[in-house]
Amino acid sequence: MKLKVTEVLDLTWKFYRRYVYSWEINIGFITAFIAFVLRAIASGSLMPLALTGLVNSLESSASGGSLSIRESGIMNSILMILAATIIYTATEWLFKPFWNTITKAIVNIKNDVIMEINGSRNSRNVNDMVGRLASDVDFVMWNIGGMYTTFTPNILTAAVSLATIFQLNPMIGAMAVAATPFSLLIMEPYIKGVEEARQVERGSYSEVIHLINEYFKGNAEPEQIKEALNKWYKGMTKQIFYDRTYWSSSFAYSYVVPLLLTIFGIHEVEKGKLPVGNLVGIVYAGLNVYSPLINALWGLCVLAQNMVPMRRIMQLSENNKEVATASMP
Repeated sequence: MKLKVTEVLDLTWKFYRRYVYSWEINIGFITAFIAFVLRAIASGSLMPLALTGLVNSLESSASGGSLSIRESGIMNSILMILAATIIYTATEWLFKPFWNTITKAIVNIKNDVIMEINGSRNSRNVNDMVGRLASDVDFVMWNIGGMYTTFTPNILTAAVSLATIFQLNPMIGAMAVAATPFSLLIMEPYIKGVEEARQVERGSYSEVIHLINEYFKGNAEPEQIKEALNKWYKGMTKQIFYDRTYWSSSFAYSYVVPLLLTIFGIHEVEKGKLPVGNLVGIVYAGLNVYSPLINALWGLCVLAQNMVPMRRIMQLSENNKEVATASMP
Protein backbone atom coordinates (compact mmCIF):
# COMPACT_ATOMS: atom_id res chain seq x y z
CA MET A 1 0.00 0.00 0.00
CA LYS A 2 1.41 3.35 -1.04
CA LEU A 3 1.86 5.82 1.81
CA LYS A 4 0.16 9.18 1.41
CA VAL A 5 3.42 10.95 2.22
CA THR A 6 5.02 9.27 -0.81
CA GLU A 7 2.30 10.71 -3.03
CA VAL A 8 2.89 14.16 -1.51
CA LEU A 9 6.64 14.04 -2.18
CA ASP A 10 6.14 12.73 -5.72
CA LEU A 11 3.70 15.50 -6.67
CA THR A 12 5.91 18.15 -5.06
CA TRP A 13 8.94 16.98 -7.05
CA LYS A 14 6.95 17.09 -10.31
CA PHE A 15 5.76 20.61 -9.50
CA TYR A 16 9.31 21.71 -8.56
CA ARG A 17 10.80 20.31 -11.75
CA ARG A 18 8.08 21.86 -13.89
CA TYR A 19 7.87 25.37 -12.46
CA VAL A 20 10.66 26.05 -9.96
CA TYR A 21 13.88 24.27 -10.94
CA SER A 22 16.80 26.52 -11.88
CA TRP A 23 20.38 26.86 -10.68
CA GLU A 24 19.66 30.25 -9.16
CA ILE A 25 16.88 28.81 -7.00
CA ASN A 26 18.78 25.59 -6.23
CA ILE A 27 21.68 27.63 -4.82
CA GLY A 28 19.29 29.28 -2.38
CA PHE A 29 18.19 25.86 -1.12
CA ILE A 30 21.83 24.73 -0.84
CA THR A 31 22.92 27.73 1.26
CA ALA A 32 20.01 27.13 3.63
CA PHE A 33 20.98 23.45 3.88
CA ILE A 34 24.53 24.39 4.92
CA ALA A 35 23.12 26.56 7.68
CA PHE A 36 20.84 23.73 8.85
CA VAL A 37 23.73 21.24 9.02
CA LEU A 38 25.82 23.62 11.14
CA ARG A 39 22.90 24.33 13.46
CA ALA A 40 22.12 20.63 13.82
CA ILE A 41 25.70 20.03 14.95
CA ALA A 42 25.43 22.93 17.39
CA SER A 43 22.17 21.90 19.06
CA GLY A 44 22.34 18.14 18.57
CA SER A 45 25.98 17.55 19.49
CA LEU A 46 27.88 20.55 20.87
CA MET A 47 25.30 21.52 23.51
CA PRO A 48 24.62 18.05 25.01
CA LEU A 49 28.34 17.19 24.97
CA ALA A 50 29.12 20.53 26.61
CA LEU A 51 26.68 19.77 29.43
CA THR A 52 28.04 16.23 29.74
CA GLY A 53 31.62 17.49 30.04
CA LEU A 54 30.65 20.24 32.47
CA VAL A 55 28.75 17.95 34.88
CA ASN A 56 31.35 15.16 34.73
CA SER A 57 34.17 17.66 35.36
CA LEU A 58 32.43 19.13 38.39
CA GLU A 59 31.55 15.67 39.72
CA SER A 60 35.16 14.53 39.25
CA SER A 61 36.38 17.56 41.17
CA ALA A 62 33.94 16.93 44.01
CA SER A 63 35.19 13.35 44.33
CA GLY A 64 38.84 14.44 44.52
CA GLY A 65 39.80 14.34 40.85
CA SER A 66 42.62 16.27 39.23
CA LEU A 67 42.17 20.06 39.25
CA SER A 68 43.79 20.44 35.80
CA ILE A 69 41.42 17.88 34.26
CA ARG A 70 38.48 19.68 35.87
CA GLU A 71 39.56 23.06 34.50
CA SER A 72 40.21 21.58 31.05
CA GLY A 73 36.78 19.95 30.97
CA ILE A 74 35.02 23.15 32.04
CA MET A 75 36.93 25.23 29.47
CA ASN A 76 36.07 22.76 26.67
CA SER A 77 32.40 22.94 27.64
CA ILE A 78 32.43 26.74 27.59
CA LEU A 79 34.13 26.77 24.18
CA MET A 80 31.53 24.37 22.76
CA ILE A 81 28.68 26.56 24.01
CA LEU A 82 30.44 29.61 22.55
CA ALA A 83 30.84 27.80 19.23
CA ALA A 84 27.11 26.99 19.18
CA THR A 85 26.31 30.65 19.81
CA ILE A 86 28.54 31.78 16.94
CA ILE A 87 27.04 29.18 14.59
CA TYR A 88 23.45 30.25 15.24
CA THR A 89 24.30 33.94 14.91
CA ALA A 90 26.39 33.69 11.74
CA THR A 91 24.23 31.22 9.82
CA GLU A 92 21.13 33.43 9.96
CA TRP A 93 22.42 35.34 6.93
CA LEU A 94 22.59 32.14 4.89
CA PHE A 95 18.78 32.20 4.82
CA LYS A 96 18.62 35.52 2.95
CA PRO A 97 19.36 34.02 -0.51
CA PHE A 98 16.95 31.18 0.23
CA TRP A 99 13.94 33.41 0.88
CA ASN A 100 14.94 35.59 -2.06
CA THR A 101 14.68 32.52 -4.29
CA ILE A 102 11.22 31.68 -2.94
CA THR A 103 9.93 35.13 -3.89
CA LYS A 104 11.69 34.86 -7.25
CA ALA A 105 9.98 31.53 -7.87
CA ILE A 106 6.55 33.07 -7.20
CA VAL A 107 7.22 35.69 -9.87
CA ASN A 108 8.52 33.09 -12.34
CA ILE A 109 5.60 30.70 -11.86
CA LYS A 110 2.98 33.41 -12.35
CA ASN A 111 4.73 34.62 -15.50
CA ASP A 112 4.99 31.05 -16.83
CA VAL A 113 1.34 30.23 -16.13
CA ILE A 114 0.14 33.48 -17.70
CA MET A 115 2.19 32.76 -20.83
CA GLU A 116 0.79 29.21 -20.96
CA ILE A 117 -2.84 30.36 -20.87
CA ASN A 118 -2.28 33.37 -23.14
CA GLY A 119 -4.40 33.17 -26.27
CA SER A 120 -6.99 30.79 -24.82
CA ARG A 121 -8.09 32.81 -21.80
CA ASN A 122 -11.30 34.01 -23.44
CA SER A 123 -12.53 30.45 -23.78
CA ARG A 124 -12.08 29.73 -20.09
CA ASN A 125 -14.37 29.80 -17.09
CA VAL A 126 -12.75 32.46 -14.88
CA ASN A 127 -14.66 31.42 -11.77
CA ASP A 128 -11.50 30.42 -9.93
CA MET A 129 -8.65 31.31 -12.31
CA VAL A 130 -8.08 34.54 -10.38
CA GLY A 131 -7.62 32.49 -7.23
CA ARG A 132 -5.21 30.10 -8.89
CA LEU A 133 -2.93 32.92 -9.97
CA ALA A 134 -3.47 35.39 -7.11
CA SER A 135 -3.52 32.93 -4.23
CA ASP A 136 -2.57 29.33 -5.07
CA VAL A 137 0.91 30.14 -6.42
CA ASP A 138 1.80 32.15 -3.31
CA PHE A 139 0.27 29.50 -1.06
CA VAL A 140 2.28 26.69 -2.68
CA MET A 141 5.65 28.45 -2.70
CA TRP A 142 5.45 29.84 0.83
CA ASN A 143 4.47 26.35 2.00
CA ILE A 144 7.42 24.83 0.15
CA GLY A 145 9.70 27.38 1.81
CA GLY A 146 8.08 26.70 5.18
CA MET A 147 8.39 22.96 4.71
CA TYR A 148 12.08 23.19 3.84
CA THR A 149 12.92 25.45 6.79
CA THR A 150 10.89 23.22 9.10
CA PHE A 151 11.71 19.71 7.90
CA THR A 152 15.43 20.02 7.09
CA PRO A 153 16.83 21.57 10.29
CA ASN A 154 14.65 19.46 12.57
CA ILE A 155 15.38 16.13 10.89
CA LEU A 156 19.11 16.93 10.93
CA THR A 157 18.96 17.92 14.60
CA ALA A 158 17.08 14.72 15.45
CA ALA A 159 19.63 12.59 13.56
CA VAL A 160 22.66 14.28 15.17
CA SER A 161 21.02 14.04 18.61
CA LEU A 162 20.41 10.31 18.14
CA ALA A 163 24.08 9.86 17.22
CA THR A 164 25.05 11.81 20.36
CA ILE A 165 22.90 9.56 22.56
CA PHE A 166 24.61 6.53 21.00
CA GLN A 167 27.96 8.12 21.78
CA LEU A 168 26.98 8.58 25.42
CA ASN A 169 25.29 5.18 25.85
CA PRO A 170 24.73 2.68 22.99
CA MET A 171 21.91 0.82 24.74
CA ILE A 172 19.84 3.94 25.36
CA GLY A 173 20.73 5.06 21.83
CA ALA A 174 19.21 1.85 20.41
CA MET A 175 16.05 2.42 22.45
CA ALA A 176 15.84 6.01 21.19
CA VAL A 177 16.07 4.89 17.56
CA ALA A 178 13.45 2.15 18.09
CA ALA A 179 10.95 4.77 19.27
CA THR A 180 11.21 7.02 16.18
CA PRO A 181 8.90 5.08 13.77
CA PHE A 182 5.90 5.72 16.04
CA SER A 183 5.91 9.31 14.80
CA LEU A 184 4.60 8.06 11.43
CA LEU A 185 1.43 6.86 13.16
CA ILE A 186 0.71 10.50 13.95
CA MET A 187 1.61 11.97 10.55
CA GLU A 188 -0.06 9.61 8.07
CA PRO A 189 -3.71 10.11 9.24
CA TYR A 190 -3.20 13.88 9.17
CA ILE A 191 -2.00 13.89 5.56
CA LYS A 192 -4.97 11.77 4.47
CA GLY A 193 -7.51 14.05 6.14
CA VAL A 194 -6.02 17.40 5.27
CA GLU A 195 -6.19 16.88 1.49
CA GLU A 196 -9.99 16.69 1.59
CA ALA A 197 -10.20 19.76 3.83
CA ARG A 198 -7.93 21.78 1.54
CA GLN A 199 -9.90 20.71 -1.53
CA VAL A 200 -12.97 22.46 -0.09
CA GLU A 201 -11.05 25.46 1.26
CA ARG A 202 -9.04 26.26 -1.88
CA GLY A 203 -11.96 25.90 -4.28
CA SER A 204 -14.27 28.07 -2.19
CA TYR A 205 -11.50 30.64 -1.59
CA SER A 206 -11.10 31.17 -5.33
CA GLU A 207 -14.86 31.33 -5.70
CA VAL A 208 -15.09 34.03 -3.01
CA ILE A 209 -12.44 36.17 -4.74
CA HIS A 210 -14.23 35.87 -8.07
CA LEU A 211 -17.71 36.58 -6.63
CA ILE A 212 -16.52 39.65 -4.72
CA ASN A 213 -15.00 40.96 -7.94
CA GLU A 214 -18.26 40.26 -9.78
CA TYR A 215 -20.34 41.80 -6.99
CA PHE A 216 -18.62 45.16 -7.38
CA LYS A 217 -19.31 44.91 -11.11
CA GLY A 218 -22.99 44.30 -10.37
CA ASN A 219 -22.92 40.68 -11.60
CA ALA A 220 -23.26 38.78 -8.29
CA GLU A 221 -25.56 38.75 -5.26
CA PRO A 222 -24.58 38.90 -1.56
CA GLU A 223 -26.17 35.49 -0.98
CA GLN A 224 -23.77 33.90 -3.46
CA ILE A 225 -20.81 35.33 -1.55
CA LYS A 226 -22.31 34.19 1.76
CA GLU A 227 -22.73 30.63 0.46
CA ALA A 228 -19.13 30.54 -0.82
CA LEU A 229 -17.82 31.89 2.50
CA ASN A 230 -19.74 29.20 4.40
CA LYS A 231 -18.09 26.51 2.25
CA TRP A 232 -14.68 28.06 2.95
CA TYR A 233 -15.49 28.07 6.68
CA LYS A 234 -16.37 24.37 6.67
CA GLY A 235 -13.10 23.54 4.94
CA MET A 236 -11.09 25.56 7.45
CA THR A 237 -12.82 24.03 10.50
CA LYS A 238 -11.83 20.58 9.22
CA GLN A 239 -8.28 21.82 8.75
CA ILE A 240 -8.20 23.18 12.32
CA PHE A 241 -9.52 19.86 13.68
CA TYR A 242 -6.74 17.88 11.97
CA ASP A 243 -4.12 20.42 13.12
CA ARG A 244 -5.15 20.13 16.76
CA THR A 245 -5.28 16.32 16.58
CA TYR A 246 -1.77 16.22 15.15
CA TRP A 247 -0.23 18.56 17.71
CA SER A 248 -1.92 17.13 20.80
CA SER A 249 -0.70 13.63 19.85
CA SER A 250 2.73 14.99 18.93
CA PHE A 251 3.32 16.76 22.24
CA ALA A 252 2.41 13.61 24.15
CA TYR A 253 4.84 11.57 22.05
CA SER A 254 7.71 14.07 22.15
CA TYR A 255 7.70 14.29 25.96
CA VAL A 256 6.75 10.74 27.00
CA VAL A 257 9.57 9.03 25.08
CA PRO A 258 12.39 11.21 26.55
CA LEU A 259 10.83 10.64 29.98
CA LEU A 260 11.03 6.88 29.53
CA LEU A 261 14.65 7.15 28.37
CA THR A 262 15.42 9.31 31.42
CA ILE A 263 13.89 6.76 33.82
CA PHE A 264 15.99 4.00 32.27
CA GLY A 265 19.08 6.23 32.44
CA ILE A 266 18.50 6.89 36.15
CA HIS A 267 18.51 3.14 36.78
CA GLU A 268 21.80 2.86 34.90
CA VAL A 269 23.32 5.66 37.02
CA GLU A 270 22.16 3.94 40.21
CA LYS A 271 23.84 0.73 39.05
CA GLY A 272 27.06 2.65 38.42
CA LYS A 273 26.95 1.92 34.67
CA LEU A 274 26.39 5.51 33.55
CA PRO A 275 28.08 8.76 34.73
CA VAL A 276 25.72 11.51 35.87
CA GLY A 277 27.07 13.88 33.22
CA ASN A 278 26.28 11.36 30.49
CA LEU A 279 22.70 11.12 31.77
CA VAL A 280 22.37 14.91 31.63
CA GLY A 281 23.65 14.87 28.05
CA ILE A 282 21.24 12.07 27.12
CA VAL A 283 18.26 13.94 28.61
CA TYR A 284 19.18 17.11 26.70
CA ALA A 285 19.82 15.20 23.46
CA GLY A 286 16.61 13.22 23.93
CA LEU A 287 14.59 16.41 24.04
CA ASN A 288 16.33 17.33 20.78
CA VAL A 289 15.19 14.12 19.07
CA TYR A 290 11.42 13.72 19.35
CA SER A 291 10.24 17.31 19.47
CA PRO A 292 12.37 18.20 16.40
CA LEU A 293 11.27 14.95 14.74
CA ILE A 294 7.61 15.92 15.17
CA ASN A 295 8.39 19.42 13.89
CA ALA A 296 10.17 17.88 10.88
CA LEU A 297 7.15 15.71 10.07
CA TRP A 298 4.97 18.79 10.42
CA GLY A 299 6.93 20.19 7.50
CA LEU A 300 5.68 17.25 5.43
CA CYS A 301 2.16 17.85 6.74
CA VAL A 302 2.38 21.45 5.57
CA LEU A 303 3.54 20.15 2.21
CA ALA A 304 0.48 17.89 2.09
CA GLN A 305 -1.69 21.02 2.17
CA ASN A 306 -0.06 21.91 -1.17
CA MET A 307 -1.47 18.92 -3.04
CA VAL A 308 -4.76 20.57 -3.96
CA PRO A 309 -3.36 23.98 -5.08
CA MET A 310 -0.44 22.31 -6.92
CA ARG A 311 -2.89 20.22 -8.92
CA ARG A 312 -5.00 23.31 -9.60
CA ILE A 313 -1.99 25.21 -10.95
CA MET A 314 -0.75 22.30 -13.05
CA GLN A 315 -4.25 21.80 -14.40
CA LEU A 316 -4.11 25.24 -16.00
CA SER A 317 -1.34 24.03 -18.31
CA GLU A 318 -3.14 20.76 -19.01
CA ASN A 319 -6.38 22.58 -19.84
CA ASN A 320 -4.47 24.96 -22.06
CA LYS A 321 -3.11 22.03 -24.09
CA GLU A 322 -6.62 20.64 -24.44
CA VAL A 323 -7.97 24.00 -25.63
CA ALA A 324 -5.11 24.42 -28.10
CA THR A 325 -5.69 20.92 -29.50
CA ALA A 326 -9.44 21.48 -29.83
CA SER A 327 -8.91 24.74 -31.74
CA MET A 328 -6.64 23.19 -34.35
CA PRO A 329 -8.24 22.83 -37.83
